[in-house]
Amino acid sequence: MRITVLSLDLYGFNKFIVDELKVKNVDATYINSAEFKYVYKNFGEKLKNFLSKTFIKKNLKKIKQTNFILDKIPNDIQDITLVVDPAHFNHIVLKEIRKKSVKLIAYNYDSMAHLPLPPDKISYFDEIYSFDKDDCKNYNFKFITNFIYSTKKKICKNYKLKAFTIQSKSNDRIHTLSKIADELDALNINSYEFHVYGKAKKGVNNNIIFFSERIPLDTFKNKMENSEILLDLVREGQNGLSFRIFEAMALQKKLITTNVNIKDYDFYNPNNILIIAKSKPIISEKFLAVNYQPIPENIYNKYTLENWIKTVFKI
Repeated sequence: MRITVLSLDLYGFNKFIVDELKVKNVDATYINSAEFKYVYKNFGEKLKNFLSKTFIKKNLKKIKQTNFILDKIPNDIQDITLVVDPAHFNHIVLKEIRKKSVKLIAYNYDSMAHLPLPPDKISYFDEIYSFDKDDCKNYNFKFITNFIYSTKKKICKNYKLKAFTIQSKSNDRIHTLSKIADELDALNINSYEFHVYGKAKKGVNNNIIFFSERIPLDTFKNKMENSEILLDLVREGQNGLSFRIFEAMALQKKLITTNVNIKDYDFYNPNNILIIAKSKPIISEKFLAVNYQPIPENIYNKYTLENWIKTVFKI
């Protein structure tokens, strides 16, 4: 069986899919458009692209990115091609992979509210999966959650950090994160690290760390492993479960989240998961004190990458 996975994979989550397929002896190809890096040769080339975008509506940089992807599409017809968040890809790319695929599947792990997929792109796909239950209902997508991509860790009892998170900056989430930091400060808990990708913002808790260079997945995985509690602050309009939920499950960590929908899942345990309000988060001292309670194996296994692959690829 031949399978290709195409995605804009900034943190490498989707490479785990390909690695698992190869373990199952599938001829798997991984195309990550995030690997495309383009640096202008000189100011003249940058000016040329600016004029091209402005007057003839052609972005030379995007053309080169498209060619980068097309060059990586296998010549052999694929039994299945999976495109993760296809809204990132233009019609040239989608038409080509449609021609090269017996079955074309999409998976949205971003909500339609945040990353819309127009009808003319939906039409390319035989099946579309989504982690967002509302999107599944409104657009007739098939529901599936994100997955646990790593092996389960033993419960750690000696933590370096009480709480940890890393996230991109958005006004609603930074406000909530700052309030959480204030709550922990008030409880005299200072062993936490909150990292935010983006420019520093005034008026937020001084302990929040802003950074401008993307941090590799392995680097912040080490931070997560050495923390008792992870944070999951969802974007406005999102109700699907982020990868942070499944990282917490694999690492057997407690979780503080703004995703109220998590209470509807079978792994939800209020001793492990604290749901907070975005506008006024309250951190319960009782929750901070209680120990993590392991998730039953039969429930845990439903969310593994192996089960995800079995569901999506019918392997």
